[in-house]
Amino acid sequence: MKIQFDIPPGSAQEANGLPVRYAAAKRQVPRWRWYLLLAMVLAAPAYLLMRFAIAYWWETAPGFVVTEQVAVGVHTSGRVARIVAVGETVPAGQPVMVLEPPTAAGAPASTALAAPLAAATDPAVAQAVAQGQSARLAGLKEAERLALRQAALHQERVRTMEGLRLQGAATRQELDGVRLQAMQAQAGVDRARAERAETAAQVARDRALAQAALRAQSPVPLAAPGAPGTNAGTNAGTGPLAAGAALPSPDVVAPFDATVVRQLVRRGEWVVPGTDVAVLQGRGAPMVHAYVLPNEARYAQVGRQASLQFMDGGRIRAEVVGVVAEAERLPAERVSPLSPRMPSIVVRLRPLEPLPAAYRIHQLPLDVRFDWVWSGF
Repeated sequence: MKIQFDIPPGSAQEANGLPVRYAAAKRQVPRWRWYLLLAMVLAAPAYLLMRFAIAYWWETAPGFVVTEQVAVGVHTSGRVARIVAVGETVPAGQPVMVLEPPTAAGAPASTALAAPLAAATDPAVAQAVAQGQSARLAGLKEAERLALRQAALHQERVRTMEGLRLQGAATRQELDGVRLQAMQAQAGVDRARAERAETAAQVARDRALAQAALRAQSPVPLAAPGAPGTNAGTNAGTGPLAAGAALPSPDVVAPFDATVVRQLVRRGEWVVPGTDVAVLQGRGAPMVHAYVLPNEARYAQVGRQASLQFMDGGRIRAEVVGVVAEAERLPAERVSPLSPRMPSIVVRLRPLEPLPAAYRIHQLPLDVRFDWVWSGF
C-alpha cells in the first residue's frame, strides 16, 4: 500500500494555488509591560521582606518628646488681677499671675482694724464672732470628712472595676469613667482641705489683728532713741501695719525662665490656696523618652546611638544618656488594640543637634530606631 501526502503549501498566503487575504496581524505587546506586571506581583512580598529586615536589624521603639514643664499654683486666696498670656516668655522670678490687693490702695489702717477692734473690745461681738468661726470650722471639717468618705468609695469602685476589666466583664471606657469620677472626688477632698485651712488661717489673722488693734489703742510709752534695752527697729515693727508688711507676696512667680503654654484661670476669677493657675515650659533642651521592651534591654544602655524619626519624615540622631529606675507600661495610644501593654524600660535620649521649634512640643509622639548591636553586648 502506498500512501501519498498532499504537497504542503509553499506560502501561508496561498492555498491550492489561490491567494488568501488574511487580516492584518495585531502589534506585538511591549516587553516593559511584562516587567511592570512582574513588579506589581512582587511588590507586596518585597515590602514584607523589607519590613522584616528592618525589624530584625534595627530595634524601633515608641517615644515622646519631653520638655521641662511644670504647673504653678497660688498659696493664698484672692481674685486674679492679671495673668500672663499664652505664648509669652517669663524670666525667672517675674510674676506669672498677680492677685488683687485685699484692701483698696491708700485705705487707712483704722478701716482695716475696725472690725477686729470691735470684736476685741465688745464681749458680745467677740462671742458672736467666735461662735460663727467655730461653726464654720466645724462645718468645713464635716465637709472634709464626707469628701474623704466619698473619695474612698470611688477608690473602692475603681478597684472593683479594674478586677472586672481583667476578667473581661468591663470595657476600658467604663474603667476610665470610674477613674475620672475618683479623680473628681479627690479634687473635692483637696478643695475641702484648702478651704478649711484658709478659714483657720483667716481666724488666726483676725485674732492677731484684734490683738494688734488693742495694742495700738493702748498708750505705750515710747523710750528715747538709744536708751538701754530698746531698739528702734523693734518699736517700729510692733504695729499691725509692720506685721502685714512682713507677709509674703501673694503673686505667683516663675521658678525658671519659661514660656506660658496654658492658662488654668482667667482674670477676675477667685482662687484658693493650692489652685494651679498656669502651665510653664522651660527653655532648656528637650529630651526624648523611649519605651524599650525587656527582651531588648541591650539597647537601654548609656552611649547607645539611635535615630529619632518624626511623623513628618524628619530624622535626628540621638544618644542614650540614662534609664528611668522604674518600668512603665506602653502608652495606650502607641499600642495596637490587639497587642498587650507590656511593662517597658523607659530610656532617656538626648538629641545630638538642637531640635527645631516644630519639634519642641511636650509629649510629641515619634519613633526611636536604635542602631543594631549583637545580642551578646
